[in-house]
Amino acid sequence: MTHAGPAVPTGVFGPATAVGAPHALVLAPVTPRWDEGAFFAPVVRTLAGAGLRVTVVDTLSLWDEEADSMAAFVARWRALLPDFGRVDLLCGNALGGAVAQALLPECAPDTAALLVSGPARTDPVLEERLTRIADLAASGRPGAALALLNRRVLPLGAPGADVTAATAEAIADADADAAAGRRLAAGMRLLCGIDVTDAVRAHPGPLLQIVGSHSQLVTQRHTAAAPHHRVHVAPGAGMRPHAEQPTEVAALIEAYLWEKGLR
Repeated sequence: MTHAGPAVPTGVFGPATAVGAPHALVLAPVTPRWDEGAFFAPVVRTLAGAGLRVTVVDTLSLWDEEADSMAAFVARWRALLPDFGRVDLLCGNALGGAVAQALLPECAPDTAALLVSGPARTDPVLEERLTRIADLAASGRPGAALALLNRRVLPLGAPGADVTAATAEAIADADADAAAGRRLAAGMRLLCGIDVTDAVRAHPGPLLQIVGSHSQLVTQRHTAAAPHHRVHVAPGAGMRPHAEQPTEVAALIEAYLWEKGLR
């Protein structure tokens, strides 16, 4: 179900009796509009099925033109974080993963982290691809921006990853408008130039990062981990290993929850 949570659009999922259940807070990626948590549905089902209460939030809802840097944007999330109460598992996908990692110093030392294609840092190749999407969106072509994003999240070499720009834009037009364009442009630009490596490596709690071996955006080189953390590379997957390989990823997450005493 979805409701207005602490100042942001929020979806809450989990067992009917959530009293005492471990709490997972999930930060969403860049989406053209709030999708009520659909982006993470396979993972939410896994977490809720393991008995966790899951809160999914629209990460970009705290953005406006005054939050013109990742530092300013994270500061807003840092101020809001206590409103969600105890967080046993901090999760994030793409932009949400980057913000989640930046928030780790604010979490209890034993807080577990679960990231899916969540960059800890960027590089020139990733930033060029993000900027191209942002520039299209900001120039009044949200359909083209969404089409390019949709192509980039596919695994390298997958059907549709090489579809022509004109065809992809036509497909995306129905889902794109000016508001969607502003969200896409803002989210892509917030990711450029980030580096939260130190915050991640200093986190004493457990961390599992999942990335796709064939991702055209976030790859293993964009991750950070301490020796007690784990980075799993899903063979053949792109930016959405949880949707492309749901059985493998669900098993991986279930094992992680069991190992960390969260189920």
